[in-house]
Formats: sequence, structure tokens, C-alpha cells
Amino acid sequence: MYKQVMLLGLLLEQPMYGQQIREVIENHHTVFADFIKKPTIYYQLERLAHDGYLEVRRETVEAPGTGSAHDELALRERDVYYITEKGRTYFYKLLREALGTHAPQLSDMDACLFFLDHLQPGESITLLNERYALVARERTRVVQQMQDLAVQDDAHKLVNDHKLTLLDAELNWLARTIMHLQTRPAAAQPRTPAHSYVRHIPNDHT
Repeated sequence: MYKQVMLLGLLLEQPMYGQQIREVIENHHTVFADFIKKPTIYYQLERLAHDGYLEVRRETVEAPGTGSAHDELALRERDVYYITEKGRTYFYKLLREALGTHAPQLSDMDACLFFLDHLQPGESITLLNERYALVARERTRVVQQMQDLAVQDDAHKLVNDHKLTLLDAELNWLARTIMHLQTRPAAAQPRTPAHSYVRHIPNDHT
């Protein structure tokens, strides 16, 4: 949903063509730059236009060329995207839902924890330590990104603070889980398989 919110929100500010949207995201919304690349942008724009949230107009605009001509501004034909009234209504619906609701979700990790005993304790700890290192590296990257930005508006501060809060929570949980696995008794009983609770009744063929 965040991809549609970002695209509709940008087009709510002004009509743009695809490459222009990409450059705005790269230059002003760097948090999303790795997640909303050009193919994704055009795919989402086509979906939004198909559903009536955007209107596409072929216009002559001042735009850079492609490839080696990227730095050469000239009048070129581009598909310019305009948000429709239906699109405005949809944008505000998505915005209010995201801000005012919470949908509990389970992750891949939650499912895997049920089967942790299928691995040797040492391997489980090694894998969780690897995950810890990856999360810590991402946290360092976010902090560095915040420091590299000379000026941060309030929106960027809120987004990065939210990301750091979630990363810190994950790091704290991983640290506790690794400590638990390292200190639990070696003879701890494994989890009872779920299928053991199922009572099998033989079919009566008589």
C-alpha cells in the first residue's frame, strides 16, 4: 500500500511523468528509493490509471533524454500522470487507514520459531547471530543516512525514528532469544509435535 500512497501523494502535489517521479523519490524520499524503482513505478502507475485513480495525458514537456543524453534537457513527449478526483478520495482513504488502524501480522520468523527444535541448538544460535548482525548493519545504515542529510524535514525525522524504533525492538528481541537458547538446559524437552494432538479414528469398512 505504501507504494500507492507515495505515488498518489506526489501526484497530488503536481502532475509528473514517470522518470520525474523516480527522480523526486531518489532526491527527496531516499528512504523509499531502494524499494520503489522505475519498473515498480510504471507498474503501479498503470494499475492506478486502469482503476481510474490517475489520468494519463501525452504532453510535450522539458525533460532529459535517455542513456547518455540524460543531462540534455529538451522538449520531449512524455506520458504525464494527473490524479483524478477518484484518486484523491482513494489517497485520503489509504492515508487515514494507515495512520489510524493496525493489522496484526505474523512473519516468516514467527512460523520458523515453532520448528526451532529441528535444528541443533548451536546452528540456531549461529543463524540468529547472523540475523542480529544484518539488523545491526541496517540500523547503522539508517543512522548514517540521517547524518548525511544536511536538512531533514519533520516527515523524514518521523519516518527514520519509526524505522529505528522497530530495528531496536528487533535487536532487543534477538539478544534475549539468543541468551535464552544459550542458557537453557541441554536436556530441555523439545516441543510436542502438533500432530500428536490429533486423534486418528480408523475407518470402519464393515
